[in-house]
Amino acid sequence: MPGHRRTVSPNLKAQIPLLYHDNYSVKEICCILCIKKLLVYKTLSLYSRYGTVTNPSKYSLFTGRHRVLSTADITLISTIIQHRGTIYLDELQHELWAKHHEYAMPSTLLRALQRLCVTWKVVSCAAAERNEETRAIYMNCIAADVPDPNMLIFIDEAAKDKRTSTCQHGRSMK
Repeated sequence: MPGHRRTVSPNLKAQIPLLYHDNYSVKEICCILCIKKLLVYKTLSLYSRYGTVTNPSKYSLFTGRHRVLSTADITLISTIIQHRGTIYLDELQHELWAKHHEYAMPSTLLRALQRLCVTWKVVSCAAAERNEETRAIYMNCIAADVPDPNMLIFIDEAAKDKRTSTCQHGRSMK
Protein backbone atom coordinates (compact mmCIF):
# COMPACT_ATOMS: atom_id res chain seq x y z
CA MET A 1 0.00 0.00 0.00
CA PRO A 2 1.51 3.36 -0.96
CA GLY A 3 1.75 5.82 1.91
CA HIS A 4 1.09 3.13 4.52
CA ARG A 5 3.59 3.24 7.36
CA ARG A 6 4.12 0.23 9.53
CA THR A 7 4.45 1.02 13.21
CA VAL A 8 7.51 -0.53 14.83
CA SER A 9 7.30 -1.33 18.53
CA PRO A 10 9.65 0.40 20.96
CA ASN A 11 10.88 -3.04 22.07
CA LEU A 12 12.06 -3.83 18.56
CA LYS A 13 13.70 -0.40 18.27
CA ALA A 14 15.45 -0.99 21.61
CA GLN A 15 17.23 -3.97 20.08
CA ILE A 16 18.90 -1.83 17.39
CA PRO A 17 21.46 -0.03 19.63
CA LEU A 18 22.20 -3.28 21.49
CA LEU A 19 22.99 -5.13 18.28
CA TYR A 20 24.97 -2.17 16.95
CA HIS A 21 27.12 -2.06 20.11
CA ASP A 22 27.65 -5.81 19.76
CA ASN A 23 29.44 -4.96 16.47
CA TYR A 24 26.66 -5.98 14.09
CA SER A 25 26.59 -3.97 10.87
CA VAL A 26 23.54 -2.00 9.80
CA LYS A 27 22.88 -4.52 7.03
CA GLU A 28 23.04 -7.43 9.51
CA ILE A 29 20.67 -5.63 11.93
CA CYS A 30 18.21 -5.12 9.06
CA CYS A 31 18.31 -8.82 8.21
CA ILE A 32 18.00 -10.00 11.84
CA LEU A 33 15.09 -7.67 12.75
CA CYS A 34 13.46 -7.56 9.26
CA ILE A 35 13.47 -3.77 9.14
CA LYS A 36 14.71 -1.14 6.72
CA LYS A 37 18.07 0.65 6.87
CA LEU A 38 16.39 4.02 7.29
CA LEU A 39 14.79 2.89 10.55
CA VAL A 40 18.14 1.66 11.85
CA TYR A 41 19.85 4.97 11.05
CA LYS A 42 17.03 7.05 12.54
CA THR A 43 16.93 4.94 15.69
CA LEU A 44 20.71 5.11 16.15
CA SER A 45 20.56 8.88 15.64
CA LEU A 46 17.85 9.24 18.31
CA TYR A 47 19.78 6.97 20.65
CA SER A 48 22.98 8.98 20.28
CA ARG A 49 21.14 12.30 20.69
CA TYR A 50 18.66 11.50 23.51
CA GLY A 51 19.82 8.17 24.96
CA THR A 52 16.50 6.61 24.03
CA VAL A 53 15.10 5.05 20.84
CA THR A 54 12.07 7.35 20.69
CA ASN A 55 11.96 11.13 20.35
CA PRO A 56 11.13 12.48 23.82
CA SER A 57 9.90 15.83 22.46
CA LYS A 58 7.55 14.34 19.86
CA TYR A 59 4.47 14.52 22.09
CA SER A 60 5.70 17.31 24.32
CA LEU A 61 3.20 19.90 25.53
CA PHE A 62 5.84 22.60 25.15
CA THR A 63 6.30 22.52 21.39
CA GLY A 64 5.57 25.52 19.21
CA ARG A 65 5.60 29.20 19.97
CA HIS A 66 5.16 30.51 23.50
CA ARG A 67 1.79 32.08 24.21
CA VAL A 68 1.74 35.87 24.41
CA LEU A 69 -1.18 36.01 26.83
CA SER A 70 -0.72 34.66 30.34
CA THR A 71 -3.35 32.84 32.37
CA ALA A 72 -4.11 36.11 34.17
CA ASP A 73 -4.65 37.84 30.81
CA ILE A 74 -7.03 35.09 29.66
CA THR A 75 -8.93 35.34 32.97
CA LEU A 76 -9.24 39.10 32.52
CA ILE A 77 -10.55 38.66 28.98
CA SER A 78 -13.08 36.09 30.14
CA THR A 79 -14.23 38.36 32.97
CA ILE A 80 -14.63 41.33 30.62
CA ILE A 81 -16.67 39.26 28.17
CA GLN A 82 -18.95 37.96 30.93
CA HIS A 83 -19.39 41.42 32.45
CA ARG A 84 -19.95 43.43 29.25
CA GLY A 85 -21.69 40.77 27.18
CA THR A 86 -20.48 42.17 23.85
CA ILE A 87 -17.19 43.86 23.06
CA TYR A 88 -15.14 44.80 20.01
CA LEU A 89 -11.58 43.51 19.59
CA ASP A 90 -10.10 47.02 19.74
CA GLU A 91 -11.92 47.69 23.02
CA LEU A 92 -10.67 44.40 24.42
CA GLN A 93 -7.15 45.29 23.31
CA HIS A 94 -7.44 48.64 25.11
CA GLU A 95 -8.77 47.02 28.31
CA LEU A 96 -5.93 44.48 28.33
CA TRP A 97 -3.39 47.29 27.97
CA ALA A 98 -5.06 49.42 30.66
CA LYS A 99 -5.29 46.62 33.24
CA HIS A 100 -2.21 44.44 32.59
CA HIS A 101 0.03 46.58 30.35
CA GLU A 102 0.01 43.73 27.85
CA TYR A 103 -0.22 44.58 24.15
CA ALA A 104 -1.79 41.86 22.05
CA MET A 105 -2.47 41.93 18.33
CA PRO A 106 -6.10 41.46 17.27
CA SER A 107 -5.20 38.07 15.78
CA THR A 108 -3.82 36.95 19.17
CA LEU A 109 -6.99 38.13 20.90
CA LEU A 110 -9.09 36.36 18.28
CA ARG A 111 -7.34 33.02 18.94
CA ALA A 112 -7.73 33.52 22.69
CA LEU A 113 -11.44 34.22 22.24
CA GLN A 114 -11.83 31.11 20.11
CA ARG A 115 -10.20 29.02 22.87
CA LEU A 116 -12.69 30.58 25.32
CA CYS A 117 -15.60 29.59 23.00
CA VAL A 118 -16.54 33.21 22.32
CA THR A 119 -18.42 33.71 19.07
CA TRP A 120 -18.66 36.49 16.50
CA LYS A 121 -22.10 38.10 16.57
CA VAL A 122 -23.93 40.96 14.90
CA VAL A 123 -24.16 43.88 17.30
CA SER A 124 -27.34 45.91 17.33
CA CYS A 125 -26.84 49.65 17.58
CA ALA A 126 -28.83 49.99 20.79
CA ALA A 127 -26.76 47.34 22.57
CA ALA A 128 -23.44 48.75 21.35
CA GLU A 129 -24.18 52.39 22.17
CA ARG A 130 -26.26 52.18 25.33
CA ASN A 131 -24.44 53.65 28.30
CA GLU A 132 -26.45 54.19 31.49
CA GLU A 133 -23.97 56.69 32.94
CA THR A 134 -24.03 58.88 29.83
CA ARG A 135 -27.82 58.67 29.78
CA ALA A 136 -28.05 59.78 33.44
CA ILE A 137 -25.74 62.75 32.77
CA TYR A 138 -27.88 63.72 29.78
CA MET A 139 -31.09 63.51 31.81
CA ASN A 140 -29.57 65.70 34.55
CA CYS A 141 -28.54 68.31 31.95
CA ILE A 142 -32.05 68.32 30.49
CA ALA A 143 -33.60 68.63 33.96
CA ALA A 144 -31.36 71.63 34.71
CA ASP A 145 -32.15 73.36 31.40
CA VAL A 146 -35.91 72.68 31.15
CA PRO A 147 -38.06 73.88 34.05
CA ASP A 148 -41.29 72.24 32.80
CA PRO A 149 -41.29 68.64 31.46
CA ASN A 150 -44.27 69.50 29.24
CA MET A 151 -41.90 71.59 27.13
CA LEU A 152 -40.05 68.50 25.94
CA ILE A 153 -40.70 66.52 22.76
CA PHE A 154 -39.16 63.05 22.63
CA ILE A 155 -38.01 61.36 19.46
CA ASP A 156 -36.38 57.99 18.87
CA GLU A 157 -32.65 57.86 19.55
CA ALA A 158 -30.45 58.10 16.48
CA ALA A 159 -28.75 54.81 15.76
CA LYS A 160 -25.51 56.22 14.40
CA ASP A 161 -22.17 57.04 15.93
CA LYS A 162 -18.58 56.95 14.74
CA ARG A 163 -18.36 53.14 15.19
CA THR A 164 -21.68 52.13 13.64
CA SER A 165 -20.55 52.36 10.02
CA THR A 166 -17.42 50.24 10.51
CA CYS A 167 -17.96 47.85 13.44
CA GLN A 168 -21.08 45.80 12.94
CA HIS A 169 -19.90 42.59 14.64
CA GLY A 170 -18.67 41.96 18.16
CA ARG A 171 -17.71 39.07 20.42
CA SER A 172 -19.85 37.39 23.07
CA MET A 173 -20.15 34.04 24.82
CA LYS A 174 -21.89 31.15 23.02
